[in-house]
Amino acid sequence: MPEDIQKMLQNISLEQVKMSEQIKTLFNQQDETKKLAESVHELATSVKLLASAQKSTEKKVDDLTGDVEEIKTKPAKRWDGAVTVIITAVVTALITFILTKVGLK
Repeated sequence: MPEDIQKMLQNISLEQVKMSEQIKTLFNQQDETKKLAESVHELATSVKLLASAQKSTEKKVDDLTGDVEEIKTKPAKRWDGAVTVIITAVVTALITFILTKVGLK
């Protein structure tokens, strides 16, 4: 075989080896990309579940806040009611006393 043809064959052979290595590298990168995509999908699913749980927790906290506010206002309502009863009793006693002194029985 002539020398220039041998050189061409060697060059072709070297290019083939380089291309084979590049193809292997591309397949490896493709596998890594596929694994990364699966990881991102799992992460997205986890975030979705966490968001749902957070909404549920927020609703429960809002409900508890309402209950706590109601519990906090009960003693004040009782105190207001007791004061109203006491004032009414004192005013009634005073009116009764005054009317009795004036002569009404």
